[in-house]
Amino acid sequence: MKNRKGIALLPGILALGAILAMTSCGPSVDLTFLGDGGNTDGMGIGPVARFGSVIVNGVGYDDTGIDSTNFFDDHGRTKAELEAGMMVAITGTINGASGTADNITVLRHVDGPMDDNGVDSATNRLKVMGQDVVVDASTVFDNGVTNLADLRTLQGANVNHPELEVHGPADNNGVIHATFIHKWADDRVAGRDVQVRGTVAGPPTAATFVIGRKTVDYSGAPGGLPAGVIAGSFVEVQGTLRPLDNALAATLVKLVDATGGQPSGSRAEVEGYVNRVVTPDTSFEMIGPNGFQTVTWTGTTPITGGTGADIRAGVKVEVEGTRRVGGALAAMKIDIRRANNVRMESKATSVTSVSLTVFGKTVKVNALTQYKDSSSINLRMFGQADILVGDSLEVSAFLDNTTVPASIVATRVERIGALASDRRILQGPADSFLPGGPDLFILGIDVLGGTSAFLSTDETPLTQAQFFQVLADNQAAGKTTIVKARGTDSNPMSANELQIEPTIDN
Repeated sequence: MKNRKGIALLPGILALGAILAMTSCGPSVDLTFLGDGGNTDGMGIGPVARFGSVIVNGVGYDDTGIDSTNFFDDHGRTKAELEAGMMVAITGTINGASGTADNITVLRHVDGPMDDNGVDSATNRLKVMGQDVVVDASTVFDNGVTNLADLRTLQGANVNHPELEVHGPADNNGVIHATFIHKWADDRVAGRDVQVRGTVAGPPTAATFVIGRKTVDYSGAPGGLPAGVIAGSFVEVQGTLRPLDNALAATLVKLVDATGGQPSGSRAEVEGYVNRVVTPDTSFEMIGPNGFQTVTWTGTTPITGGTGADIRAGVKVEVEGTRRVGGALAAMKIDIRRANNVRMESKATSVTSVSLTVFGKTVKVNALTQYKDSSSINLRMFGQADILVGDSLEVSAFLDNTTVPASIVATRVERIGALASDRRILQGPADSFLPGGPDLFILGIDVLGGTSAFLSTDETPLTQAQFFQVLADNQAAGKTTIVKARGTDSNPMSANELQIEPTIDN
């Protein structure tokens, strides 16, 4: 792996570790506040949204000064190989919605082989090097794989164990929410460097500790175990997998501090998951890719996307605040984020600067929406202004229930090749359904399932009666059912396939 020690030799980079750890956030970390009053030193951490500069968290960074001396990636990639969905940390100057990048560092949460039985289609999950990974409609797959089904086929009956690089934050249960997954090899590569970040699962022994289900042997790591690593510590480990027992033989163990020693009075806007509520209506502990930090708030703190009652363990939040003495983040604003359970694949029938119309539904876009062009045109600098009426799109989105009626907000828009007229995809919550079938409503669109094939979450065929009984049982239990319909893009939609999809709650 490329040695990151060189970072310390660059001007101003001694501040990088502090700011990077401070932001401890996953996707959509908005640091535009650093631009108040003109150009300001700062950092943005989050997934790459699009290019034409490098756009992260709504800030477009001029990267003309970035080369091999200030682009840091453990796999030796260059800035030309950045992809939408990759997590990066950018240091430089920021002025409102624009900035200049001085350094770009690629971040990843786990990088190693898939475990045995590594794909669970019923829950949209992967197992990678002892870590649980969940994907949703916005996860970007790269290098020959497009979804979990591809990985399941590649693995077969545990014949192969694909080497995967996974980006994204982990939640309060240690589950990594993938923003980007890259396949490095179809099968395990002996002696390959691997890496994982996470929480130490129990008291370390004299030579080992555990992250997720992966045993780490640090006995050969230079310097051994850093001082202060105990059960619950958040660490990064690099090394190789030992053939004898598949343990991770560490060459580096690093204790990660989410606040990074950031001085009191500094401002930050971070995204992560509520790990636990410390004091109701007063404080909670947040976990992000760089570990834990305490967030304090009051009854007058503005909350969007929900109310204070919605702040509970496992909820995804974005917090804007000020660092206090002791490291806590005093919230000035809390935004509750929703899961990406909406997916649309069809033609755009209307395009404005702030929205698209697909399946007759208005889909809002914003500064955090990711863009990618996978059509034959293959524009790298692809964004909202490049989308034309008639373009085939794959849209990943969430429902914003704080508006009436609920609005559809895109987290990712990808231009794709032309779709057959009966292969359009509409996925979302089943609003209502005819008892016993065959028809239902998805996102307010009438879906006719009279000639449809019916599938469970793991693609097992179901009868019409079985399919709609699942919907009825979930309804009786107060649960939302996510359904993917494949068919025409008319309203009513004539479906040739209906499948129950796993519900991603956060």
